[in-house]
Amino acid sequence: MFRNQLKPFYKKYGAFNIYLLAFLLSVTSCLSLGILTLFSIFADPLQKILNYSQSTINTTIIFQVLGLNLFTPLSGYIADAKGIWILSIISLFGYFISFNLIILIIRNNLNHKFIYLSFFLMGCSHISFLFSCLLNSAKSLGRYYRTLSISTPNMMVAFSAYIQIQILATYFIPIDDSLNSIKENFINILYFFLLILMISCLFSFFGCKLTDWTEYYEFDYEESQTTVFEDFLSFETSPLLRGAATVLRSPQTSIIGSPRSWYVDEESSIINLEDELSMLSSSTHLNSNSNLNLNSNLSPYKQKVNSFLFDPLMYPLMFSCLISIGSTEFFIANLNAILNNLNLSKKLDENLQLLSISSTVTRCIIMLFTDWFCTKFKISRITIFTICVIICGISHIYLSSIPINSINFSIVIIINSILNSSVFTLFPAILASIYGIEILGTTWGICSSSSIFGNMFLNLMYSMDFSSNCVTNLSKDLVICSTLTFFTSGSILVFFGIIVFWLRKKYLNRANSFF
Repeated sequence: MFRNQLKPFYKKYGAFNIYLLAFLLSVTSCLSLGILTLFSIFADPLQKILNYSQSTINTTIIFQVLGLNLFTPLSGYIADAKGIWILSIISLFGYFISFNLIILIIRNNLNHKFIYLSFFLMGCSHISFLFSCLLNSAKSLGRYYRTLSISTPNMMVAFSAYIQIQILATYFIPIDDSLNSIKENFINILYFFLLILMISCLFSFFGCKLTDWTEYYEFDYEESQTTVFEDFLSFETSPLLRGAATVLRSPQTSIIGSPRSWYVDEESSIINLEDELSMLSSSTHLNSNSNLNLNSNLSPYKQKVNSFLFDPLMYPLMFSCLISIGSTEFFIANLNAILNNLNLSKKLDENLQLLSISSTVTRCIIMLFTDWFCTKFKISRITIFTICVIICGISHIYLSSIPINSINFSIVIIINSILNSSVFTLFPAILASIYGIEILGTTWGICSSSSIFGNMFLNLMYSMDFSSNCVTNLSKDLVICSTLTFFTSGSILVFFGIIVFWLRKKYLNRANSFF
């Protein structure tokens, strides 16, 4: 019924304007997803209201990470096989159940195992909602502006964290320091997030359906299976682009820092797109791995995937991604506890604002200036990425070794936000250049999902480190009590950063062009 009512608007305004509206709906929906980086706002109330130990808090983080990562491939399958709009509905019900379960736990002081379930469901809801926004943005406006369509929603996620911090600091302040006041304020915060997330899910749903209905009028799938739209299906079939803007190499003739426009009604544009895809393909990599004796009956896609999986050089890249995402997300999720260890517990809001601002600025800079910088100075993206990894590793070692009174914690936060933003913006471009854009969804999905192991490892280590050292040593004020955890994470970051930096020329030789 609604699809038929859209036809007059389609004829009057054209496909582009309706796609633009669908894109704006998805982008607007992303303004509620700042909660992805704001787990710290849950940690302190849960410890005060329910007397949760740091071990329980870290286990809760692990369950949320499990939901985020385990639901990733399923979300991709649902988007491809059934439709992106279904993800919006799944997230809508997931948020409703998880937030109400948390409120029920707080009011009735239920067993902590229920909090694990609620945050697992919340993690599943987060990733399905994020996918619905990202994929619909790419599907709607991606045929015209590829970089803009993918990067804008993710920048909005980072920006929304800053907005939500300001709202919480202004309108959600406990009346006093009593336990009852803290409890009621926290419940109000939960209702606030539940309301805006459910409204955003509805916005995302309508944006997805608007794109589907517009495609129904724009393309006739029954006449031919080789319509122009198939040249752009890479956006829909690469559902594992998560957490940030993806910066792919722009052609030399494009305007630096500007999104390139693809007009599907121009035949020459399609030819140029195919040329660019072939430039980014990993044909060189496949030829160099002919000794793998891949079955000639396999499809080109499966051959490329097998080549990726059996490539020895893939594993240093994957481990650097694993520890980069795992260590920075561990740092962000445990920010409240870390500040308590440093006697800076009253500066949580201030540090969260610094985190969100530096993350947003970093993503903007990478999106706008990467092409120009790499082309002008002949510095590859993989070099920039490994430098960020090494510097972040040094910051973790610095945090573990320097006396508390001498630590400049703001620098540590900025460095961690830079690496977190860099891995989500630069790393997909690196994978696309080495292994081909055709399997970017698979390669990026494998690498990003593997971060669950790094995150879980560091959270478990921090939990044990906190229990054995921080509980009894908080009053000594020498160095941070969780020295072992941060020294370990820093050492691993530096190690894999150096390994990938040392191998960078081999990775560059795999690509058909400089990246």
